[in-house]
Amino acid sequence: MQTYKDIKVSLKLHTALIKINRPPHNYFDSNVINQIANFLEEMDKNKECRSIILYSEGKNFCAGANFNEITYSRGGNIYSELYEQALRLFKTKKPIIAIIQGAAIGGGLGLALAADFRIACKESRFSANFGKLGFHQGFGITVTLPRTIGKQKAKWMLLTSNRVKGEKALEIGLADYFVKKNDLMAKAISLSNIINSSGPLGIESIRNTLNIGLVKILSETMKNEALEQNKLKETNDFNEGIKASLERREPKFKRN
Repeated sequence: MQTYKDIKVSLKLHTALIKINRPPHNYFDSNVINQIANFLEEMDKNKECRSIILYSEGKNFCAGANFNEITYSRGGNIYSELYEQALRLFKTKKPIIAIIQGAAIGGGLGLALAADFRIACKESRFSANFGKLGFHQGFGITVTLPRTIGKQKAKWMLLTSNRVKGEKALEIGLADYFVKKNDLMAKAISLSNIINSSGPLGIESIRNTLNIGLVKILSETMKNEALEQNKLKETNDFNEGIKASLERREPKFKRN
């Protein structure tokens, strides 16, 4: 089994585990997503693997991109490589269970939505905060969020940037289970064992049929998301949104 820089992986009793190891906030970039995708492809070829648990080390599941470290230059498509890697996550054959122990924000929400199931707790927070950044959603959230919770609730999350806590996430279908934080892994393992007890070829076939057309529509959607993001990163609104976020204050947008 291959080793990776930013994730820790293992395979136990038909369940593969992927731990994102960038605590405390587990900010993502194309390198992290590439490593996750590489391991998923490795597990697709492994007949012993029947399901996958995705979780992270630290306070948050994935707090999105680290705006303290990103330099946004004028021109160029800085998101194409990231979304090429993100698209690979949706091509995997095995069911994925995500443990959300803290924040899943922005692209972190997109990563959580790449899973088939999400297990939340009181400390969980989900946010599509792109509007507060003067920005546009990415990571296929345009497709995966309404597909998961319905178009109207997806509009509410995207147009208000409201954070959704664990119990509310369960209520609207963004989370499938709500347990105590200490019980997150136990619940994930219990669910994976139930999946593993079914015929693996049947499970892969059922999941594939349920996801017919998803990769194709995500491919086109991510291209448009990247175009919109690269257009908006040139604006003063985006600069103000990022600055306000880093300074932990409300943004003062002036349309330009």
